[in-house]
Amino acid sequence: MTTRSAGRTAFAPRTPDQWGGLAVSGVLGIVVGVIALFFPGLTILSAAIFLGIGLVVQGVVEVALALRAGPGSTGRGWLAAFGVLALVAGILVVFNPGGGILVMVWGLILWFVITAVNDFLAAAASREHRGWNITLGVISALAALALLFSPGTAIGVLALFIALGFIFRGGADLGLALTMRRAAR
Repeated sequence: MTTRSAGRTAFAPRTPDQWGGLAVSGVLGIVVGVIALFFPGLTILSAAIFLGIGLVVQGVVEVALALRAGPGSTGRGWLAAFGVLALVAGILVVFNPGGGILVMVWGLILWFVITAVNDFLAAAASREHRGWNITLGVISALAALALLFSPGTAIGVLALFIALGFIFRGGADLGLALTMRRAAR
């Protein structure tokens, strides 16, 4: 999303002469993704640590916002409580990444459950594409059950998602960089 003010955008647009930096970013993304494929344990541990750091930062920001809000401000207490909770959770995850891995596994299982419910509701609500929605719901439900009964598989799936995310993003960055390079000529 951009905001316009006097014909300007809120972010710096990419120009064709910046293709080199984007190409480096793309190659690094692909390399990180390939490394993540070969070292799934390290990948998921790193993701858990980054989750913890993100929660700590979010907690600090939320508490700071609550403190800056005037006394009696609506939601100030909830904001402070949420900030403290995020801060404590982040510290726990940073010092016990296994807990963060567990949270990510449960998050993945929950995601599959929610998508299954959504697909089944879509199938019940409309005849259009009912077969597809039921099929997708069954696949998501089976995935949730498989991950629930095999946490190791869930960890592997998370590592694979992370690796593929880096590879696809890196490939897209590299493709954009090459397109920008052609435009710069």
